[in-house]
Amino acid sequence: MNDETMNETIEMEFLSTDDEMELNLELYPSEEDLEFPLTPSEDEVPAFQLESEFYDPEKQEDHLWQARTGLNKETLCGAIETIIFMSEKPVPLNKIRAVIDEDLPLRVVHESLSRLQEEYESKHHGLRLVEVADGYQFRTKATFSKYVQDLFKVNSLVLSPTALEVLAIIAYRQPAAKTEVDKIRGVDSSHIVRALMDKRLVKVVGRSDEVGRPVLYGTTPEFLEVFNLANLGDLPPEHELESMSQQNVAKISDISTLVHTGDKEKFNFDEISELDELSEAIKLISPDTQFTKSLQDEEKKRLDKSEGVKTAFDLLEEYLEKQMNENQNKMASISELFSAYTDPSVITDLEAGPFNLPEAEEEFEMIDLDTGETVADDEDELLSAEDLFETEDREELELSRALDDAFSRLTGEKLDDEMEDLDQDMNDLEELTDEMVTKAQDLDLDLSFMKQENLSDFDLDSNDTFDKES
Repeated sequence: MNDETMNETIEMEFLSTDDEMELNLELYPSEEDLEFPLTPSEDEVPAFQLESEFYDPEKQEDHLWQARTGLNKETLCGAIETIIFMSEKPVPLNKIRAVIDEDLPLRVVHESLSRLQEEYESKHHGLRLVEVADGYQFRTKATFSKYVQDLFKVNSLVLSPTALEVLAIIAYRQPAAKTEVDKIRGVDSSHIVRALMDKRLVKVVGRSDEVGRPVLYGTTPEFLEVFNLANLGDLPPEHELESMSQQNVAKISDISTLVHTGDKEKFNFDEISELDELSEAIKLISPDTQFTKSLQDEEKKRLDKSEGVKTAFDLLEEYLEKQMNENQNKMASISELFSAYTDPSVITDLEAGPFNLPEAEEEFEMIDLDTGETVADDEDELLSAEDLFETEDREELELSRALDDAFSRLTGEKLDDEMEDLDQDMNDLEELTDEMVTKAQDLDLDLSFMKQENLSDFDLDSNDTFDKES
């Protein structure tokens, strides 16, 4: 044996009993160890992983959605373009994904939208794809808006400075009650809020928990569309508005130079013409008006800080009220002069002449519709009242004769013959009546009353009989 083997044998001989038991356990496993063999823990099992050069998660996602939809990156842009183009309102991002594929990654949708936006911003396109009102929508470029207005007769939305002020308060303070708006402005704003609701820029969003539960107002999605805002978070902060209001207006007068020499990425060259027109309009504003003088006075007060300072809106309202009062005074003076000239005066001399004579009626004249000339009345055609009555009597006589002729033709008898027979019957009846009265007197009977009554009754009966026979 070599030296190493001898050393191991010596060490084994000097082991303690405990060490011998552990050694025996390791060399001879028990029955429990055989029934339940030791398995390595999950930490000890190495996970199966591929190196990054063989596995790309984005490529794997692209393969999956392309297999589900049957689209690729090119046709996906066309599908998104179609959905947005056929929608009247801005289309949200989630709706685009839901229409195409609910499991479509938002990353892919964003990439396609960015690609479409870059393509439509080229010069030969009249549309642009913009994010507005929490969605995406196609809009015409400002250069070509004139043709849209001429084609569809679109009326531009005009808001007065007062309406813009109320709209700004609601936009920044929403949900805001009308009392809050009135408190900020200092005047009643009911009619302005109602006008903004008619223009669909403001809507009712609820009620406040304060006393009386006043109505709360907020902006609408149309507000975001009109002002080209993606959401309310795109509104400029209030501190920026204050700094913008304090800037000198003269800095805007040379916008075209700023576009050509400054940061060109902030401007689109298709809007330079509009900016030039705006700058020219600003230059034409006269600085020596009553309103600008009042603004300068208020600016001096602000610098002195000794008197109360009025805002530009307060000055504008005072100026408008002053102009309104002047116009009303002019109208009142003109009305007084007109009343003094036209009102009737008191009559003192009753014999001066006829008063309040009725206006003579204009004579009626016939006008020829073809020539437009007055038609003269023919004197021969004018009939007097007597001639008119004579004509009516003549017509009545002719009509009665025509009826008699028609009756005689139908019956073969004439009315004149029947009248003669009737007269003969009447005479015979009278004779019989006289004879009866005479004979009754011989018998002491008075039948003289039968002469008149029988005659009247006979007249009625004879008329009825005659009507029946006819």
